Amino acid sequence: MKGFASADKRPRIGAASLDDGRRLVVPTSDATVRKNFYSLDGHPDGSDVFEKELSRVERDASAVIKKAVAGAWPLTREDREILGTFLAFQFLRGPDTRTSLDQISTTLLSKVISQLGADVIRDTLAKSGGKPVSDDIVRRLLEQASQPDGLTARTTSAGHINHMLELVPELVRYFVGRPGVLIRFSSRKLLTCETPVALVPNPEFQDVYSGVGLMNAWGITVPLTREVGLLLANLMALAEEDPQKPPEELLEDVVSGKFDHEQNPSTKMAHFFNNHTIGNARRWIFHHPGRRSLAA
Repeated sequence: MKGFASADKRPRIGAASLDDGRRLVVPTSDATVRKNFYSLDGHPDGSDVFEKELSRVERDASAVIKKAVAGAWPLTREDREILGTFLAFQFLRGPDTRTSLDQISTTLLSKVISQLGADVIRDTLAKSGGKPVSDDIVRRLLEQASQPDGLTARTTSAGHINHMLELVPELVRYFVGRPGVLIRFSSRKLLTCETPVALVPNPEFQDVYSGVGLMNAWGITVPLTREVGLLLANLMALAEEDPQKPPEELLEDVVSGKFDHEQNPSTKMAHFFNNHTIGNARRWIFHHPGRRSLAA
């Protein structure tokens, strides 16, 4: 966040609300903060144990980003892995992921309850609660399961954390296995948001039902500072250029940094980054406090 903030002893950053259009200036330490979002009550190492681990990941990634901003590009394999791990956590850690988990759990819960039937539900609830369950409770539960908004399942902090710990090792390869394009901007500046890892759909496909994910995204934009943007490009384009090359050799070349490069800045590219950042934001857009307009 400091890469988009003022250069004061206590850096401050501009924030624009997507909910009501408010414009604020806040300390970077307060931006995107949600208290107890990853709290693990009763954990032997303290309820903030996962927050501390995330801080370590952020600290390591911050050092790598500073190297890239200072001119160290391409990155070493080790630094590439550190940055890729950070981006994988960034991709999964936000409230939008937890909301998606809630929606999936709610859908599954409703379907399971609808299919179990009254007798099985009554026996299951009785065993878990240790006392008989009335027919009225079972009837209401079945009615709620049949309604679109009848039931709601909430993902706990532990559930969200487990989800991240399971997926991050699998998702890192989709970040480190893409050619990295670094763009340094001068006159035009970049924005960021609480979900800055934005997927860019393939412009050749207009099917809105196919969706876009880490595997099929044309690219991934990541604003590193207000003056430096990282575009993780399309690996498939390289495969099409040399179709005879074995995939494992191509991936090895990519991970080694062979295809990483810097690209000259342009107004069009600044708009490209900022449009995807704004489109991927959930509640807040962040910018340098001296910036009056959000236009690139």
